[in-house]
Amino acid sequence: MSTPNFFIIGAPKSGTTALAHYLSEHPQVFFAKPKELFYWSSDHPKAKERHNVFSIEDYLQYFRNSDGHVAIGEGSTNYLQSHTAIKNILEFNPKSKFIVLLRDPVDVAYGMHGELLRHYFEDVADFETAWSLQDERANGRKIPRQCIMENQLQYKDVASYASQLERLFDLVPDSQRRVFLFEDFANDAKGVYSKVCHFLDLDDDGRTEFPKMNPARQYRSKLIGKLYQNPPRFVEPAMKKVRRVYSNASVPMRDWIARTLSQQTPRSPLKKGFREQLQETFRPDLERVEKMLDVKLESWYRSNGA
Repeated sequence: MSTPNFFIIGAPKSGTTALAHYLSEHPQVFFAKPKELFYWSSDHPKAKERHNVFSIEDYLQYFRNSDGHVAIGEGSTNYLQSHTAIKNILEFNPKSKFIVLLRDPVDVAYGMHGELLRHYFEDVADFETAWSLQDERANGRKIPRQCIMENQLQYKDVASYASQLERLFDLVPDSQRRVFLFEDFANDAKGVYSKVCHFLDLDDDGRTEFPKMNPARQYRSKLIGKLYQNPPRFVEPAMKKVRRVYSNASVPMRDWIARTLSQQTPRSPLKKGFREQLQETFRPDLERVEKMLDVKLESWYRSNGA
């Protein structure tokens, strides 16, 4: 059994699921199922409960069929936010490679809120209200009962990239890391995919189709959604097994299940004044990111939303 040698570490809601899917179909790549194992973020300890990955033996079981592949990876997007994950990964495999995708932080924070709502890790439907609760939640108050991703309720921290990138750059040599922007990936998926393949020492697989992945969804039935994501305690062990089966199913099967149980539901645009408030909140952080990456991100300052 081989061990992982590359990690897609974030940011969440920035195209990581699509990139992981494209790479998983490359014949020289082995990608973990489920994509996010949450093992190395020791400062997010409850996250391991999602797939019951509590030990290195549990973790490596997800790579037991990886022999013979050039690139072996997983894609836990909380690793970028984590203060410990990159260090832990490097202690495990010093030659590990890291891939980061970044997106307009307002869209990432709002998208994360929607994702947590769907998984019943968030119980405040209005994002502006949820944003205002961050200080209380940082002190352990008003945390939804089912939430095992408490760090992701800190929406500002999730989408504040400068300190996250500084941590990555301090620990990982340039030859072992790549950072891409969501817009570049959305506009030229083939170009970014080719760069990633080159970075991972993969042959050109001739891929030409790059379907969109992981759209915003809502359960068709709140009862089914709650049973699947937030069941009564006596049902939870059985539902964890069901979620594990779903995570390990083929992509066509997962798509069929998702279409059966849920529907694509684009989120309403943020109120103009609140979006502008958030843009000003993130502006100092983005100015640091611009200097670090030598890019211009003005479109993120004035974006009206994706």
